[in-house]
Amino acid sequence: MATVHTDRNWKIKIYPDDHAPPHFHVQTPEGESLVQIDGLRVLGKGAEPTALKAALTWARAHTAELWQVWYEQNRRT
Repeated sequence: MATVHTDRNWKIKIYPDDHAPPHFHVQTPEGESLVQIDGLRVLGKGAEPTALKAALTWARAHTAELWQVWYEQNRRT
């Protein structure tokens, strides 16, 4: 598992050998949300809404990094 970014009360993580579509997990103390990298579409809601909004703002500025980590963690050999 790669922790891509950590802020006060949220983390963005990408898991190895995870399912499609390419996505990342936003984890907060209240729960977790899945966000598709392409278009930053929220696939599952569970994270605290204010933290999720902050994570999406960060992700918009770091999409290339999210894709890079996704491909590093999810190489199919």
